[in-house]
Amino acid sequence: MFLRKSLFVALLLAVVVIPATSHATISRVMGLGGEGANYIVRDAYNPTVWPQLIYHFPQQGGAEFYNSNGWNFQKAYINYDFGNEKSVMQLSLDRSSTRMFGWGGDMADLAGLDALSGGYSKLNVVYGRPMGEDMLFGAAIKLGGKSYKTNADGGNIDDAYSEYGLKLGLTAMEEKLDASVGFCFGSWNTNDGPNGKVESDGASTISLAGRYWHEVNEDYSLIPNLSVDLHSDGTKYDGGATSKATSTDFKLGLGNNWTPKDNMLAIFELGLQSMSTKYEMSGGGASSDATDSQMDLYWRLGLESEIFSWLNGRFGAERAWRGAKMETSTGQPETGTNPTFTYLGATAHWNRFIADVLVNPTFIANGPYFISGMGQPLFARASLKIDFSKE
Repeated sequence: MFLRKSLFVALLLAVVVIPATSHATISRVMGLGGEGANYIVRDAYNPTVWPQLIYHFPQQGGAEFYNSNGWNFQKAYINYDFGNEKSVMQLSLDRSSTRMFGWGGDMADLAGLDALSGGYSKLNVVYGRPMGEDMLFGAAIKLGGKSYKTNADGGNIDDAYSEYGLKLGLTAMEEKLDASVGFCFGSWNTNDGPNGKVESDGASTISLAGRYWHEVNEDYSLIPNLSVDLHSDGTKYDGGATSKATSTDFKLGLGNNWTPKDNMLAIFELGLQSMSTKYEMSGGGASSDATDSQMDLYWRLGLESEIFSWLNGRFGAERAWRGAKMETSTGQPETGTNPTFTYLGATAHWNRFIADVLVNPTFIANGPYFISGMGQPLFARASLKIDFSKE
């Protein structure tokens, strides 16, 4: 199965041919130094961060392939253009198998819903339009959920999960400033897990993001950026016991873009990221709390260049000098590590058709199936896109 999929995508890449102007898919962004590079890549409009920037990419449709419970077709989207530079709207369908909430208590509480066929995502809509002479406004809405109910012998089951998210974005100051704020709320209940009847007791996330493009000259830009995420996930059990996880994630970075030659891009970022999660539990007249914390001094770099007129190649890397303390683990360990990740990718295009791929590092290390006997896919991600605006 893995071999057939790898060969299919490899053949697809061989016949498709990177447009000079097109938005950076997540596969391209990750190839330049990881997912966090979307804060310092100019055309990375990622709607989960900058919904307003979809206005720049009308008349496009695409598909995402990556590994999530099996390497498969995971997402499809289309960007509708309402004409006369008025507005752009994206509709997308994805197979998201993850949920934002329900992790503050026993991990097995929602295991039944997790195992139920189908993901949690229901609807994703992104909208962007100009506002005034030099501003853009955008909004992204997402709905997610899953439920299961039965009156089978041996006990009734009534499990349900839902989440609702809204992201608002604004671009101003001659498109040098991008900012966004997001809200997400969730609720859930289950009565067939190991703890009997369990339900949410407050579940929400607030996120803020911003970046500013300072053009030093026509070839070089500095991009200070920041993001803040505040997450709360409470759980209530039969008998009055409660648990709650509250986390804060703060990131501050300074990146740069350098275009030394035509069809070349070099990026670099140095930053600081702080993450902490406090776990609180109460019940039976007793209470306890513990906090896991992590501090990263990170850097990332990426380089992209034209190889042939129809093919661009790229590589990237990210590393963090990390200190962590885990009060919830036995012995409350304190660690100092330096995790490093490397990336290799390419983009090819043929007229309206574009393919961005991120190479699977284990494939490079082990080789194809007939050599290694290992069934890993050739690509870790693949983003396919059709640009309707091309003549």
